[in-house]
Amino acid sequence: MNKKYQIFVSSTYNDLKYERQAAIDTIMKLRHIPAGMELFSATGENQFEMIKPVIYESDYYLLIIAGKYGTICEDTGLSYTEMEYDFAVQNHKRVIAFVNDDPDNLPLSDREVTDKMRRKLRKFRKKVMTNKMVKMWHDKKELLQSIPISISTVIEMYPSTTCWIHVDENDIYTPIGNYVALKEWLQIDIKDNVELYYNNMEKSVLQLKKEATGLCLAIDVPEKSTELYIDEFTGLSIRMTSETRDWARYVLNEYRLLIDYSLKANEKTYTWIEIKGYSIEMYKQVIPLEVGEEKQVSIFLKDFMDDADDWKKIKEICVVFRPAEKRITGILEVQSVKLGR
Repeated sequence: MNKKYQIFVSSTYNDLKYERQAAIDTIMKLRHIPAGMELFSATGENQFEMIKPVIYESDYYLLIIAGKYGTICEDTGLSYTEMEYDFAVQNHKRVIAFVNDDPDNLPLSDREVTDKMRRKLRKFRKKVMTNKMVKMWHDKKELLQSIPISISTVIEMYPSTTCWIHVDENDIYTPIGNYVALKEWLQIDIKDNVELYYNNMEKSVLQLKKEATGLCLAIDVPEKSTELYIDEFTGLSIRMTSETRDWARYVLNEYRLLIDYSLKANEKTYTWIEIKGYSIEMYKQVIPLEVGEEKQVSIFLKDFMDDADDWKKIKEICVVFRPAEKRITGILEVQSVKLGR
């Protein structure tokens, strides 16, 4: 089986143009897939936001460090190269690092001249040197000799669980593992993985039905039952399957969670959406739930991302609603739940 891995190449730019291109050429000669900042026309923070999903979808992260620390992001005080490195490590990418052994003796144009920038570079070098796969290099010739050997060694010792496979009959590369192409819409199965979700309500007043048009939750509260608890609510808990559990790439690629619903109720209601992981409740927001047909809740996932790893193991989505003032009688119908652009 002819496997191909995606390798992200990271470095400062102007001082290492030749070395970057040499690394990219080597990756291609080894019949793997290079990726890096050259793919993007944006600069600075906008470029970094575009680069993150590419790093996340790469199998390996190749870093070259010489005498420059790089352009600094005002928000973090770190160079964009160090931010790329930190993002790769946070997302458990296997790092292949090449660190120059004598940066103070590089040409003046290729090294930092201020004490502040030299300190930042030394701190970054020290951080990178804690990795297992670090190779020191003195000149371009030594670096060019080291790159193919290091890449081949790391792939042999630590084969990625994801890759691209060449399919001869179609002459295309078929993605497997994390490389399944992102669809315009990811439809989540709401009928076979749902249960009631409620608190401080009598289960006898709730009825969950699976209709042709979606899930139908009916609430029928007797008129004489008027006491309203502050934590009284009901709703639907939709469990994720192995096919829909990993949301990380959808978050990084600016997808939204879209819930189509209809509501009939005798009183104003509120709803909130809970997105739960296996160890953390990642997102919860109270929003008005409008009475009427063919309504939609839209949530921009990226606004609520702290760590891409948090979004890899989504346990369930809970669509919850409660009365605003009095107990309600009504029907909530959820037609679809999906991730889309």
